[in-house]
Amino acid sequence: IATYLKEKGKSVARPRALAQRMESVLLWWGERTLADISRTTCKEYCDQRGSNSAARRELEDLRSAVNMAIADGVCRHTIIVTVPDAPPKRTSFLEPSEVAKLLWEAYSQRKTFKGKPTKHHPTRHVARFIICALYTGSRSARIWRASFEKEEGRPYVDVENGLFYRTWQGENVPQNKRAPVQRIPSRLLVHLRRWRRLGARYVCEYQGRAADPKKAFAKLVRAVFPNADNNVVRHTFRHTAATWLMQR
Repeated sequence: IATYLKEKGKSVARPRALAQRMESVLLWWGERTLADISRTTCKEYCDQRGSNSAARRELEDLRSAVNMAIADGVCRHTIIVTVPDAPPKRTSFLEPSEVAKLLWEAYSQRKTFKGKPTKHHPTRHVARFIICALYTGSRSARIWRASFEKEEGRPYVDVENGLFYRTWQGENVPQNKRAPVQRIPSRLLVHLRRWRRLGARYVCEYQGRAADPKKAFAKLVRAVFPNADNNVVRHTFRHTAATWLMQR
């Protein structure tokens, strides 16, 4: 595992997340040997982990570490790490009327003081995220981390030339999560230029900083669809953008 971390950590986009996953692996597997890896022990690991998705991701890393050891000649036997089945992929998308409700709520929400609404809009950055996600179909982190100025480690929105640089120079991008430069749709560009003109430094800006809208978005969904048994998350807009394009 130490060798795997040293080698793999050079090429992954999030080496700290990889290290955290392997730490969880070592907490349970650390005193065991390769001979202890079996279908039964893998299931025991999943059961004690509590989260099937987390256990699956961590066992995938363990499998990769074992395969690297076998390839390097550390172990001469085939070791099979049993990984739980992947959960079904999300296929849901939103209708235009549902998106309109979310946008209206995101723009209209205000904080209150002594029972009276103030000028502060706590979910305006969520509305901007929704608009950008619908027009670009980009993954959430590519949007909320994006800056109107060139910054190290951040996607860059060039409002002058209408280009969205969704990765930064030198970033390690996985092959299954490539994010090439995107020409910004004209309607979205109008919004982006207005936000920039109003003084925004980041696309999803809250109190002067780039803010992850995850928690605020979840609260917004519960407020708009209180009785719905749906699983609307930020990634749903990626599905929605693709579905609307195909429908057209």
